[in-house]
Parts: sequence; structure tokens; C-alpha cells
Amino acid sequence: MTSVADDLGSILDVIQQPAWAVDTDHRVTYANPPAAEFMGYERPSDLLGTDGRPAEHAHGRSRGRAVPEPTPSHRGTLTHADGSLLPVEWSLIPLTRPGGPTTVYVFRTGTGTPADRREPKEEGPPRTLVARLDADRHRRVARSLQHGAQERLASALLGLNLAREHLDGERVPSSAAELLDGAIQDAERALSQVRDVTAELYPGVLRLRGLPAALTVLAGQWPVPVGVSGNLRERLPHAVEMHTYFLVREALGRAVHGAGARRVQVVAELDLDLVVTVADDGAAPGEGLDSAPLAAMADRVAVLDGSLSVRHASGEGTTVCAVIPVQSHTGY
Repeated sequence: MTSVADDLGSILDVIQQPAWAVDTDHRVTYANPPAAEFMGYERPSDLLGTDGRPAEHAHGRSRGRAVPEPTPSHRGTLTHADGSLLPVEWSLIPLTRPGGPTTVYVFRTGTGTPADRREPKEEGPPRTLVARLDADRHRRVARSLQHGAQERLASALLGLNLAREHLDGERVPSSAAELLDGAIQDAERALSQVRDVTAELYPGVLRLRGLPAALTVLAGQWPVPVGVSGNLRERLPHAVEMHTYFLVREALGRAVHGAGARRVQVVAELDLDLVVTVADDGAAPGEGLDSAPLAAMADRVAVLDGSLSVRHASGEGTTVCAVIPVQSHTGY
């Protein structure tokens, strides 16, 4: 018989949002890495044995229910390692295992803050409104994939793995076992692809921790050294964060893959405006803004009512500088 870690680890570790499994005493028996990060712990093992039940709002179910029923969504809070309260929504996936009932909690983080649920206002300059609507659309689609398709695939994959476990030792045709194994592999690939598409649309680290953390993670995804610096520490309006993140990603792609840069430096400074520079030691860009990466960057900055400049110095490399007004996007 496989352990909880064996049959849940390969599934929950692929899910981007925090998730853990609890036993009938509500104690955490398995937690994935996003759960540890969100809760402020260094390792998922730090959560094992703790009470896995969130505190529900007054309109929610009783916290003392021993065997939860399948539900689409609950809302409440979790207690962070530093004692602060984290607003969450979650779905429950009850499982009947040979070793006893197990319940999987899949959390939707950041749902308790008004800014995360607010629709963009139909006001402001046309370009600014487009930026807000575009960022909101990306976020809605990413959340739909993450909290819809991903959760359903995870639930199906858990069920397939448990069915395979029940078949072990039984007299079943080898062809049936092979079909089940193939279905498990297909579901695993589909779950991984949903995770990748969600990250492309709206990276989880950007949504949960903001632009500084997202740029740091982005810097580690390239085959050359990418430094990140600046005074940016606070959260920015989500439209500014999303477009700036993709602007920097496009600038890095141009520098590394297009210009053959061996080193890149990203600087994000916030004063009255957000000033983002991406400096590389690669070859000069094409004339004007005709090349696709630079044109895409110019479009992103324009939709934020900002400005973009590109400067190349022989022997020094190229510096892309975006100046983005933040005040006009405040509140979104």
C-alpha cells in the first residue's frame, strides 16, 4: 500500500496554489511547496501534524465536522507563521483510502481582499482603461484555469491513482491495468500543461507576492546571469504589475535570445513614476521599433500611458528604459 506522500505528492506538487491533505483528526499529513511558502514556513514538512482546518467566516460550515462533504468553495482565514491572518477560499476533495479517509484542501489565496475581487472602473484615459481591462482579463482566465480545470484534473488524478492502488494484487486483465496507467499519465501531463499555461497568463508569484518577488523569480529562468535591483518594495496596481512583468520578460528575451547578451541587469525604481531599465551587453537592436520584441514592449508601455526609450552604445550594450506613471492606475 502506498503512503499519502506517495500517491498525493506527485499530484499536489504540480498544483500552483497551496494544497494539503488531512486525516480524520484534521492533522496535515502532506503539504505541497506552495503551501509552505504561502504560510511562511521554510519546508512543507513544517506543516505536518498541524491543524489543517481554516477558520471559516460566520456564514461558513461548522469547523468541527469530522468528515467534510465535497463542496465547491468555502471562505475564511488561515494563520500565517508570523501570526497574521491570510484570507483564502478553498475546495475540499474527500478521498476514501485503504488506510483511512483523507481530505485534500486546495486553497485559493488572496481572495479575501476587496482589490482582488473588484471589477475595474469604467473611467480614466482610454489607454489606462485598456491596461486595466487587459490585466483583469488575464487574471480571470488564469484563476479560472487554476481553480477550475486544475482542481478538477487533480481530483480526477487522485481518483485514478486510488483506483490503481485498489487493483494491485487483484486478478485483472493486464490490458485494463495498462489502460488505467495510460490514463494516469495523460492526466498528469494535462495537469502539468494547465499549470504551465496558467503561469504564462498570470504567474502565481506575481499575484501573491507582487512585482519585486516576481522579477527575482523571473531572473533565475534564463541561461545567463540576470541581476535585479532597485527600491521597489510595495505592491503596485495589478495592471501596472502585470504589464511591467511581461515588459521585462520580453526585454530579457530580446537581450538573451536576440542580442546574444551574456549578462543583464534589471533595475526597478519607484518615485513619482515607476522607472524600469533592462541593460544588457549584447548586440545592437534593429533599426527603430520594428522588431517584434521592441514593438511589443512599446505597446505595453503605451497602454500604461508611459514612455519607452532604447539606447545602444558600441562596446557597452543596449539599455531599455520604461517610465510608467503609477498614480493614474492607483486603486486597480
